[in-house]
Amino acid sequence: MQTAHILLLCVYGTVVLALFSKRIKPVHAFGAGGLFLVLFGYTSASELLGTLTTPSLLILFLLMILAGAVQSRLGLAQALQRWTQHATPRGFLLRILTPTALLSAVLNNTAVVALLMGPVRQWAIRNRQSPSTYLMPLAFAATLGGMLTVIGTSTNLVLNGLLEENGLKILHTTDYLLPGLGVVMVGVLAMAGLAGRFLPKHAVESAEKSREYTVETRVLTQSPFTGKSVQEAGLRQVHGLFLVEIVRGQRLIAPVSPTEILEGGDRLFFAGALDAVRDLTRSNSGLALPQEELTQGAANSALVEVMIPPGSDLVGAQVRGSQFRQRYDAAIVAVHRRGERMQGRIGDIILQAGDLLLLIAGARHDELMADSKHVYSLTTQAPLQPLTPAKRGILALGILGFAASYALGQVDFLTMLLGFAGTLAAVGWLGWGDFKKSLDWELMVILMCALGFSKALMASGLMDDLFVLLPAATSLSAFTWVFLIFGVTTVLTNLMTNVAAVALMFPVVAVCITSQPELSALHGFLALAFGASNAFLTPFGYQTNLMVMGPGAYQSRDYLRFGAWITLIYSVVILTYLFFL
Repeated sequence: MQTAHILLLCVYGTVVLALFSKRIKPVHAFGAGGLFLVLFGYTSASELLGTLTTPSLLILFLLMILAGAVQSRLGLAQALQRWTQHATPRGFLLRILTPTALLSAVLNNTAVVALLMGPVRQWAIRNRQSPSTYLMPLAFAATLGGMLTVIGTSTNLVLNGLLEENGLKILHTTDYLLPGLGVVMVGVLAMAGLAGRFLPKHAVESAEKSREYTVETRVLTQSPFTGKSVQEAGLRQVHGLFLVEIVRGQRLIAPVSPTEILEGGDRLFFAGALDAVRDLTRSNSGLALPQEELTQGAANSALVEVMIPPGSDLVGAQVRGSQFRQRYDAAIVAVHRRGERMQGRIGDIILQAGDLLLLIAGARHDELMADSKHVYSLTTQAPLQPLTPAKRGILALGILGFAASYALGQVDFLTMLLGFAGTLAAVGWLGWGDFKKSLDWELMVILMCALGFSKALMASGLMDDLFVLLPAATSLSAFTWVFLIFGVTTVLTNLMTNVAAVALMFPVVAVCITSQPELSALHGFLALAFGASNAFLTPFGYQTNLMVMGPGAYQSRDYLRFGAWITLIYSVVILTYLFFL
């Protein structure tokens, strides 16, 4: 094996190992790998940047922009609320999961879950049901629905981009539709039957209590509490919140003794349920919130619960330096992180994906939230802005006209999407803010470097050399290869991102197909695509899984317990289809 091959293999292995680490973001792992490719001559900078102009990736970027522009303007959440208003618990699951899967076939599934998560949770609480019974199936239904079409999930388009870059035949919606319908129908019915048995059934009150928030308060210098013990001041418990620690200057006092004497300026940290935090912020307890002006207006201000989604620019940021208040006209008064009790000042907390924040919102909060993809509200929905009759006519004419042109073969799919974008811009539904909100720059870097890596591996002949070193590989049957591709990709996608799993497995699958005449490209790449979306076993396997973890008060074992059944059902349906294909 040549030295250049050994070096490339070492870097490839390093990127793979980095993707298993929770401390290293995928964008950093792929970005460093892409830089290596350029510096050591495996590709040029222009070739690496040129991968972003691959038609499949341009389609992906346009779909992200269009989906972001229309998702909150079509009234989908409001329509589904009316559709499920009088449903029984099991009927509600069927009524919500089926439209979720269908919407995810054409819209970004992360956006679909973000749009429906709040209404689903509110329906459950209003009907005295546990939100945990419904939120994980919601996330899983979006994943299943994404496999109905080639545009339903980013992994399908990434796979097409890899195929295009390497001169191979791309996959089409007709290749995905039949197996996709199979997993959607069987999966939705299975989740409706299994959710009540295998998901935790928190009572509404206990579900809210299980989302324990940490709230920071301050003892004022002239407070009546100054000089009194914690017991005398009655601060062991306040409105159902438990005093967990005191920060005095640089000193941390925890656990807090009932005889501890309070001093002016002490920062008191309480932990408790959402409603208890609401009571504290709206009462005249004699304790100040971190910002003085918030204490004065808290009783009359909206208290909003939001979530930080994966991919947000707030992930990894310290609250103090995030400019949260300037960006969203709201101040963070409490934080919840997957059952973990937060310690230290709220301003010092490093935010993570899936964190729930309790905010005291200002007058412009709703307006600023509507233009952000970095924070999702669990308690409010942006008001609909109806179009004038003239604009409705322009919208209908533009959409139908470009769709008909595509159906008649006069324009390609990318041109049709550009036409849709122009139509949305003409009616005021698409602007520069939508571009900034919808494009995921980290995903673009990952895709660029992943395609560069794949092309370098394929061009170098390294994968062919490695394949020759496996003498048993040539004796395996075609379906055994399909099973191995699907199984290994399933394991990878549950431990890292699905895009990373596709990018890392693609060179292996491509070499298997070229080396094994009996293994067709359709079988191999469908096994790769469906394996990459078989991400139901961990909260980190797919973005939507992590999004519902906090609001549903789930533990990792809940994903394993419920997700194992969905993984099994999904695998049986797909492998059966590929066996008879």
